[in-house]
Amino acid sequence: MRNWLFSVFVVVCLTGCQQFQQAVEDAKKETPKPPKDNYIVLLDLSDRILADKQQQVPKDIHTIQSIYAAFKLKLDEKDPTHLYYTVSDKLKVLVAPQKNTLKEVYNMTGDLRIALASSQPEQKAKLIEETEKKFTTVLPELYRKAVISNNSTDYAGADIWRYFNEDLQDDLEKDAQNTLFIITDGYMDFESTQGRLAQNNRYTSCAQIIMNLKKSPDWNTRFKEGDYGLLPVNKKFPNLKVVLLALNPKDDWPGEYILLTSIWSKWFSEMGITTYSFIKDDNINEMDESIEKLMHVHLPANTKAISWKPVTDIDSLLATTYVPNTDAVNALPDSAFKKKDFTQPDSAHTATSILSKSARKKQFPKQKEQVTFGPVF
Repeated sequence: MRNWLFSVFVVVCLTGCQQFQQAVEDAKKETPKPPKDNYIVLLDLSDRILADKQQQVPKDIHTIQSIYAAFKLKLDEKDPTHLYYTVSDKLKVLVAPQKNTLKEVYNMTGDLRIALASSQPEQKAKLIEETEKKFTTVLPELYRKAVISNNSTDYAGADIWRYFNEDLQDDLEKDAQNTLFIITDGYMDFESTQGRLAQNNRYTSCAQIIMNLKKSPDWNTRFKEGDYGLLPVNKKFPNLKVVLLALNPKDDWPGEYILLTSIWSKWFSEMGITTYSFIKDDNINEMDESIEKLMHVHLPANTKAISWKPVTDIDSLLATTYVPNTDAVNALPDSAFKKKDFTQPDSAHTATSILSKSARKKQFPKQKEQVTFGPVF
């Protein structure tokens, strides 16, 4: 009798498993495969995170979590059943190369990513929820470790130029629509021009360009006719949308925001990127509204503000994990430039070409402003 009952139990289990697998296969056949999306969130962890007594940190965290919430909503649009059998979207958070950022910070981003294509069908829904929890627990700890000092001079600029030149291509998916979110104040500042290559009026930092032009009444004409801009990257990214979030232009010069976005626009266009948007740093509600418009979703209305206690217990030993790679710039072909010789900024510009972050006081913009260049998406 017992053997008979055990046999029946085994048959029922096998039948149930077979039915589940069959349901998965049927779902794959009956549901057309939706377009694939690949989202990348690149973090600038320079001294901008010290702004307003580190209250920039909870704003960053909220923005990243809102991007993940929008990612989930887009998944639900593709598969209202929440099974996601045919959905292969990806999302990951990365930290831009930056001197003095701890290795542990870069390693922690390994928990802030999700790739549905590599997950078993029956595990996809669970994976999405588990990853969302990590975005709640890991992000605050990541930012806590990113605060290496409360002195802005201890921070180097986030080398976003290097990320585009060396790493971005590997993060893109050929069969997907790729969207890159860059959370940055927009300057790509470096504390010294030493080691920062420049050629004529091309640099790897927006601040160098602004400091050379802002005192000229005809700065806009000089920018265009003098071919000012960021050093070109010898790569094209036609299947890429870029969103710069939390841009924080200085308030002491009225042309700052226009020139800052013009620099980025020119650089994007030279890389074949035709769709890009700029969102100024603002309160979290306005930031959420901008994300909603860009991703065509409605974020949950009951999102609570994130509490943040400024980090004060900081280890005085700073870990150097990044050395500027000048070989990558030297390897660019001559055709990428109008002239062939690379030069360092001249001595007259050395003291003024980069804004000193310790002397630069940033204020949050008082008025909401969003400017979008290229086709709206």
